[in-house]
Amino acid sequence: MLKTISMTHSRSRTRRIAVIGAPVLQAQSLFNAALINYATRQGNWKFVFSTEVSLQTLRFLRRLDCDGALIRVISPAIAREAKKLSFPLVNFSSWLANPQVPTVRCDNSMMGQLAAQHLLKKGFRRFGVVLSKGGWFIHPRHQSFLEAVESAGFAANVSTFQLRSHPADAADLKRFREWVGKLEAPVGLFLTNDDPDAPALLEACRDAGKKIPQDIAVITSHGHPEICRACQPPLTYVDQNEEGVALEAAKFLDRLMSGEANAARTIIVPTGDVVALGSTDTVALEDREVAHAVEFIRSHIAEPINIKDVAQHFSIARRTLERRFRAALKISLHDFQTGERIARAQDLLRAKPALTFAEIARRCGFVSASRLNLVFRRVNGTSPAAWRERNLSA
Repeated sequence: MLKTISMTHSRSRTRRIAVIGAPVLQAQSLFNAALINYATRQGNWKFVFSTEVSLQTLRFLRRLDCDGALIRVISPAIAREAKKLSFPLVNFSSWLANPQVPTVRCDNSMMGQLAAQHLLKKGFRRFGVVLSKGGWFIHPRHQSFLEAVESAGFAANVSTFQLRSHPADAADLKRFREWVGKLEAPVGLFLTNDDPDAPALLEACRDAGKKIPQDIAVITSHGHPEICRACQPPLTYVDQNEEGVALEAAKFLDRLMSGEANAARTIIVPTGDVVALGSTDTVALEDREVAHAVEFIRSHIAEPINIKDVAQHFSIARRTLERRFRAALKISLHDFQTGERIARAQDLLRAKPALTFAEIARRCGFVSASRLNLVFRRVNGTSPAAWRERNLSA
């Protein structure tokens, strides 16, 4: 079904733009918001939206009086039908390696590279990759991830799993549970696509006895914020920069409608950054005793526990734990615990409505607001009050 949205002013002739395959029913679509912002600036664009990408939709589109189209080309048949249109078009999909029509898409290779770098910085040395059943975009993401891991010297430590259905069916999930259950912890898991498999795959990891992120940290390359934040725990993702793709696609189409040669060239838009959420909120440690100590400290951050308490909890000599901690993390246990408390304090200083310093101190395991102030100044060189004022006004 086609839906019309007008952004028309009287200063010039109205241009009718078809948008085929964008998620118009998604309340917070960054792609559509960017398109509408661009159209508002142009002042003479009127959109005709359709979520359905099909041969029937494109054949119907050929009968409409349009000036241009933005189309998610997802198959050779769709590409052939799109080329029959009598007006300029731009494809904004990565499903085909060479769609043979003007194309704007995100940098899929950059997605895999950023995912690998994120896990490597967390200290991971073993990796799993889940290949979705999907379009061409899976391959550059996978290849760049492997290249980044190989350049770090861990090419032999990668295990790969191929999903056979889309979305993953019961048989796929059973195979995945068996595969992930055999991975040696700690391991970093890279999902080449998250929609709609991510929630089920995270659940399958837990069913296989793997704690997320302590045993297996998970990152996806194609993050829809709504899906990723709804996962348990929230799923770290690479921001695919939907706004950038939409803006470049709109600009490209504008040039084509203004007479630029209709060359079947591809514009690559850089991705955004990694959005780090709970599924990778860990440090990969081969020493599992130290890993458990890290988990214990983080889960008891609001309690005024000390090094002796941590050692007693794990029935290990304090000096032994401190030695192993420093060997694993290149930092003392005391400094690690202090860093975690200050990081938590910084999160709470950003809270709205503002919390009292006494409440922040209590939630971070400090005995008083004055103790929080003293340690915070030592670490950050400024008071909690000054830090809050500077960061909330930035």
